[in-house]
Amino acid sequence: MFDPMKTAAAFAPFTAAWEGQLARVEAFWTQVAEMETKALSQAKTNVDEQARMARETLTYAGNLATEMRKASFDMAKKTAQMMSTPIG
Repeated sequence: MFDPMKTAAAFAPFTAAWEGQLARVEAFWTQVAEMETKALSQAKTNVDEQARMARETLTYAGNLATEMRKASFDMAKKTAQMMSTPIG
């Protein structure tokens, strides 16, 4: 005859093992979520830093182009003055 008390007692070790395993799996996924949160935060920080560096690079390139135009014009002006000044 079927005795539910004996059946429950027979499954008790398996139930305890299963519940322990579920607790470890839950702890694992909790740690994964924490690491994922940290990784996303770091990725956002990296993107912000890359954007800052790109803005600085564009500013530097603009300043460099301005200085190049000034130097080029000054050189052309000096050359024109040299060529228009009589020798001797």
